[in-house]
Amino acid sequence: MTRPIFLFIASIFLLLPVIVATGGISIELQLLICMPFILLLGIPHGAIDNVLYMNEKELSVQKFVSIYLLFIGLNVLLWLIFPIVGYLSFLILSAYHFGQSQFSHYLKNKSLLNKALFISWGITLLASLIFFNLEEIQGIMLAHPEFTLFEKIHEQELLKFVFFGSIGTSFILLAYMAIKKHLSLEIVLMEVMILTLILVCFFLMPLLISFTLYFVILHSVKVLREEFLFLKMKNAELSVLGFIKMVAPFTLISLFGMAFLFILVEFGIIKFSYGYVFLISISSITLPHAYVMNKFYNLLSQKGINRQLTT
Repeated sequence: MTRPIFLFIASIFLLLPVIVATGGISIELQLLICMPFILLLGIPHGAIDNVLYMNEKELSVQKFVSIYLLFIGLNVLLWLIFPIVGYLSFLILSAYHFGQSQFSHYLKNKSLLNKALFISWGITLLASLIFFNLEEIQGIMLAHPEFTLFEKIHEQELLKFVFFGSIGTSFILLAYMAIKKHLSLEIVLMEVMILTLILVCFFLMPLLISFTLYFVILHSVKVLREEFLFLKMKNAELSVLGFIKMVAPFTLISLFGMAFLFILVEFGIIKFSYGYVFLISISSITLPHAYVMNKFYNLLSQKGINRQLTT
């Protein structure tokens, strides 16, 4: 059992009695608890996209940042004009990104079979999060009218179909890969166990707390480690402190940008709720980040060092 998995399980056991004893935690308190972890550990894993992307390409920082901001701006525009399309695009892109991150160190990305596993695993993750916390999500939609646009997407029967369809597809693909020796039986069983733990977490814990446990412990920290080890292969003298200094500038820019948006919400300049603004912000950052990470994982596969990062 790896340390992140142990920490994930331990966090569930430590938090669950508190949640049961208090009779539940409001979405506002969840946001207050989870936000520091998302901002301080979640955002940094995408704060060196410029370093990763420009590692194999001759591109100035200014040009990279300009293109990055252009993608962010286009995504914000999509949300403002076609919010349902923006929301669905965010879910699908996030699903693929989460699945790719989970299996990238086992599989090369170019195979259609592998990509099918990435997307089905990620859809299982997000569909279960919404399905198991539907009552809480419906409460958010009632409290903030802008979220009612997504009411049809959150219909219980649709979510049930997507959840069971995606988890069935994921298990079939994993079984096929074990039979064809694309993945060892040990790896398949481990990944089934991890997915089961995540589903149990989503079922037992409140919406934001359960997602934060997954996002921070099993996703962001894992990606940060992969990024650090990759860069250390390039520069043996890179220390943890040096890596922190590397991720700090764009992390701080992101934090100040988020704070500025929340100030605009507070003073009524932006007419949306904090949660809706946060959702659009995360979606807009995810778009270019997922593209960069796709290139990064392809690079690891091409150089044959993806498995080395798991040791």
